[in-house]
Amino acid sequence: MRQMNEIRNTRLAGKTGLAAFAIVMSTAWAACAPEEGGDGRLKVRSLEIRATAEDGSVFEGGAIDSTWTIPGDDARQLTRSLVLEPGHESDMPNRLVDLALGALVTGFAFVPPRDLPEDIQITEDDANGLLEISLQQGINFRVTVTTDYRRDEDLAWRGTGEFQDYMVWIDGTVTPADTLRFNLEGEYQDVRERGGAQQATLRVEGTLYVASGGEYAIEVTERVETTTMSAARAARELGDARGEVVRR
Repeated sequence: MRQMNEIRNTRLAGKTGLAAFAIVMSTAWAACAPEEGGDGRLKVRSLEIRATAEDGSVFEGGAIDSTWTIPGDDARQLTRSLVLEPGHESDMPNRLVDLALGALVTGFAFVPPRDLPEDIQITEDDANGLLEISLQQGINFRVTVTTDYRRDEDLAWRGTGEFQDYMVWIDGTVTPADTLRFNLEGEYQDVRERGGAQQATLRVEGTLYVASGGEYAIEVTERVETTTMSAARAARELGDARGEVVRR
């Protein structure tokens, strides 16, 4: 598998896979701990992927990005990114499969629906998000995720959305030409509290098919959680986190 330019890089597979992912998440949080003083907003985005080949081989990977900011004070913004690349006991035998699985980690991006009305008299709304998986420059899987929102009795917005789409790409740079196909569907759930906290989950399932490499069952979960937190609390809670990355 190719090496990547993120802050840290490792491979996880089989029994060491997502179990170690939780440990790595703790390490990333610790590295993002802010200094004492002031209130800010902590946003943590985690991504987990799992691809299962027809012969039962499992490829796992993930990513985490955590950002702590004070609104209006960009100089105090702290960000931490970490990527766990899909891996296996042996190198990926197929170039297009390698490209696609890597794109699920490093090229996976979901632009969430826009901000919702603050007027408490408005109790229903809908908004679009955009899921994009970038295989390489100019070659992207894109699908719109329309989410329907309702206000609950606590004035929080709760939204759900679904999507289904496919992408076919013929790689003419090789002889004979090779074909890659994503066939994906999923759901989005979003809870936005009046005070600014948010919990959102995007789940994607489907298949990756490569003519020269076979078919893979795909599972992807992206979670984003945003909370308001004082710097003192963040330093206290995140600064004590410890862990180590399992390397192959």
